[in-house]
Amino acid sequence: MANRYQAEGRVEELKGRAKRCCCKYCGGKLELRRIIFSDDEDARIELFCSQCDRIEYGVESEIYNNAVQFVDRLKFNIYADLDDNEKTRRMNIAKVCEIMAWGDKNLGILDGTGFNVPVKNCAEVSDDSVVFTKAMLAEEAENHA
Repeated sequence: MANRYQAEGRVEELKGRAKRCCCKYCGGKLELRRIIFSDDEDARIELFCSQCDRIEYGVESEIYNNAVQFVDRLKFNIYADLDDNEKTRRMNIAKVCEIMAWGDKNLGILDGTGFNVPVKNCAEVSDDSVVFTKAMLAEEAENHA
């Protein structure tokens, strides 16, 4: 089995991802960077997010935008044991991105070159959904009792 770093077309694949994908933590633009950790010339090239200062493979921007809406509107937090701050929010967005990308790949609408069907890239959800927590419902019940 060939090493992924030495796979033919890897650099071209990374160039394509840099054009269409974004960082799953911050939504920032990805760039190709030469990282020195290997003797193989192609293995030294990675996708990098300058805003997060990290090597990042990225995610389709449509998935990132939907993950942001999911986390922010539904107050999704898989890391309840961590402080509620921007870093935790970004980690939640990244986790939701991974879940959504996995689902899209398994549905057959996403592959190594991106979406293979037209998708809507909405940065803002306008479905007028409202999410009520248990505490909000209890408070409302007390007010009308």
